[in-house]
Amino acid sequence: MEKVRELCALALAERAKVGIKVRQPLASLQIPNSKFQIPKELLGLIKEEVNVKEISFGKTLKLDTKITPELKEEGIVREVIRNIQEMRKKAGLRPKDKILVRYSGSINLNEILMRNKNLILKEAKVKNFVFGKKPKEAFIIEKEIKVDQEKLHLAIKKV
Repeated sequence: MEKVRELCALALAERAKVGIKVRQPLASLQIPNSKFQIPKELLGLIKEEVNVKEISFGKTLKLDTKITPELKEEGIVREVIRNIQEMRKKAGLRPKDKILVRYSGSINLNEILMRNKNLILKEAKVKNFVFGKKPKEAFIIEKEIKVDQEKLHLAIKKV
């Protein structure tokens, strides 16, 4: 377990050095040849902690910091989910409370969110996730965030 913590700390330091948040998934992490010293179930823990899709073995620790469009999209969706959960908490709503989330951003962001609507509904425990610019009804909390250097407006109300 100590070796796992050490590997995670080194990999997270690499992320910090290049300025990539942990919420942004990365393709792979190569760890020093310690295949027989780290049980398989602990490799999963490293994957989660460092937020990488694959772990391979090599001579040195090497984090693949290339962000593909798919990985970038996944990172954007995670950031939106985190903000929705934060807004829910700030509004005093519980995870079991059914909420509607209205969003409005750039064409690119709107398309990404539409494509990932089901994941957002499930992960953020949202009843409905809709696009819209001006609210016709009152929302409990509204927030404008920056996601990938683009503005996104989020609004939540209990349903």
